[in-house]
Amino acid sequence: AIQLAIGQVFVKNVDHLFPYYRDMLTVISAGMTAEEIIMNGISKAADTAGGGRHMSNHFAKPLWNIHNVSSATGNQSLHAVGVARGIKKYHAPGVAICSQGESSTSEGYVFEAINGASNEQLPVIFVIQDNQYGISVPKRDQTANFFASENFKGIKNLRIIYCDGKNVFDSMNAMTEAKRYASELQLPVIVHASTVRIHSHSNSDRQDLYRDENELHCALAADPLNRYRITLIKSGTFTEDELNLIDAEAQAEVSKAHKKAIVAADPDPASIFNFVTPEPY
Repeated sequence: AIQLAIGQVFVKNVDHLFPYYRDMLTVISAGMTAEEIIMNGISKAADTAGGGRHMSNHFAKPLWNIHNVSSATGNQSLHAVGVARGIKKYHAPGVAICSQGESSTSEGYVFEAINGASNEQLPVIFVIQDNQYGISVPKRDQTANFFASENFKGIKNLRIIYCDGKNVFDSMNAMTEAKRYASELQLPVIVHASTVRIHSHSNSDRQDLYRDENELHCALAADPLNRYRITLIKSGTFTEDELNLIDAEAQAEVSKAHKKAIVAADPDPASIFNFVTPEPY
């Protein structure tokens, strides 16, 4: 739900978005297509992030200010702050939005970014998606505070907004307020979104080794998509048939995008040398 909200408040070619490798829904919500996502996932030449030369799940569309990020987790927070400095210096519109997981806040460069943004009073939103696990490490092994954002509580000029990242409405309210605050006051803000990890961290991770059946059941029950669907039906906003039709249209769109991407051109082998070292001058 928080990813949906991030994409909805982002204004392309005005704001600057720094997603991380979990942010598929964030960039879809911001306007990227299923075709662009799949081109990235299977490293095709038409990949908008890096022409098929980036790691998969490194979502980007520089043409819209959805920026490429480093594979070092959380490092994009420094990039976002650098852009926010430029926004303030040149009186440009928009804000920088950085999205990351709670465990990345244990990295030194995340503290550098938040400290620098607060010191220079920069218009940047740090979204912390807290799913209680860093790979296979529970949050308590990462930080003493229950909310990792509270590690930054004493920093001047920094506001922290807490929300239920599993609830679309709470997430939208939090992101809308964060965008207003950062834009109008030219100050940094953290949005700490409580989320849930339903599946294993990766294909090589077996979460059944460290999460019991009860926890996994509760995680599945907290699926924000199901909760949102139930809310829309109970409120009378949509009927079940109408939502089923939207699901079918989405599946058809993804299937069409997959068929096109799977036969798309691979990168030219010569492109392996692009952007490895800067041009001499």
